[in-house]
Amino acid sequence: MANKWDERKKAQEDEYFVKKERELLEKLKAKQEGEAKAAEQVAGQMKCPKCGQPLEARSFQKIEIDQCTGCYGIWLDAGEMEQVAGKENDSWLGRFWQTNR
Repeated sequence: MANKWDERKKAQEDEYFVKKERELLEKLKAKQEGEAKAAEQVAGQMKCPKCGQPLEARSFQKIEIDQCTGCYGIWLDAGEMEQVAGKENDSWLGRFWQTNR
C-alpha cells in the first residue's frame, strides 16, 4: 500500500511540475513575442543624433525631412539640403548655399 501511495504522490508531483513548466514556457513565449514586436517597431524608426528620441517624417515644400519628437530638431538626409536650398533661391539659405558650394 505504501508503494502505491508513493507512486501516486510521485505522479502528482510530476504532473504539477509539468504544468508549472508549461505555464512558464507560455509566459516566456508571450514575453519574447512582445519584445520582438517592440523591436520591429523601433527598428523602423530612426533616432535623433542629439537626444535619442524617435524621428518623425515631415513634409517641407514637398521634401520629406525628419523632425525629432523630443527636441524638435530638423535632420536632413543626403541631398535634402540641396533640394531645400534649390527651392529657396531668394532666401538667405539659397544665397548661402549658392556662394558656398
